[in-house]
Amino acid sequence: MKARTFLFSLAGGFFFLLCSAGRSMAEKLPVATMHPVLTHVAEVVGGDKVKVVSVVSPGADLHHFSPTGADVKKLAGVSLILISGKGMETYLDKLKSNLTAGQEIVDVGHNIPSQKIDTSDPTFMCCPASANGAVDPHWWNSVENMQRAGREIADAFAKKDPDHKDQFRENAAAWSRKLDDLKKWAKKELTTVPAERRKLATAHLSLSYFAKEFNFKLIPVQGLSDESKATGAELASALKTIKEQKIAALFPEVGVNPKYLKQLSDETGVTIAPSLIADGNGTGELASFEAAFKHNVQTIVAALKP
Repeated sequence: MKARTFLFSLAGGFFFLLCSAGRSMAEKLPVATMHPVLTHVAEVVGGDKVKVVSVVSPGADLHHFSPTGADVKKLAGVSLILISGKGMETYLDKLKSNLTAGQEIVDVGHNIPSQKIDTSDPTFMCCPASANGAVDPHWWNSVENMQRAGREIADAFAKKDPDHKDQFRENAAAWSRKLDDLKKWAKKELTTVPAERRKLATAHLSLSYFAKEFNFKLIPVQGLSDESKATGAELASALKTIKEQKIAALFPEVGVNPKYLKQLSDETGVTIAPSLIADGNGTGELASFEAAFKHNVQTIVAALKP
């Protein structure tokens, strides 16, 4: 105690500033994420200035997730809560009712252009009528959208912690450049799949943003929800389209029941490819956006190239 008092009396202003700087460097902006993809982006953009609490674990079923009491406790003390938006968080009202003063929800997908389902759009070769006009919430299956997400998150962090705004935006810009390289790689890989084979038959509609970005067409057997039950008419339509369009492979998705695809495979003889990570629910080495995206591109190329 005496030594600390002695130092303070000799260089009072300097010692005070040094302590203040130490506390500032130790403090991190507390952020919670409600989607594993957002966890990854928040960590990249925030760097060492942000502490990220992942409420939704990698591999979780995003369509059916609802926060428990234990999940709500994880939000204690956080300043920002990142959601993917576009209707994915069906529990949003419940979440809002548990917030405390000063906590803010950031809808990362709000300013990302929505892809609406339009059965008259040639992108959708076969689409359940029940999904017509709905918004596909799976915006993260686009490299450009992920770049937008990085900028949105950087802006949100900068608003909450203006002292480090330049670092947040620099981190987002660096990551965006990295994603430019990823997109160039994907385009090169996908050139091996000719236009007439760029057709993705999946269990539920999760790849419309990917399809628009890389010129693919879609056959979503179940529509938007992975729980939707395909009717006999819808299965018949999918079966007809698969045969007429000479679909090369059927793509199941991690966490989605593949029963309809198995049925269609049995009736057409079309091969079922390895599963795609369409809901942003990869685990282990495939938990990050880049790793999951590369996995999807490589899986699609392997199944569709002549």
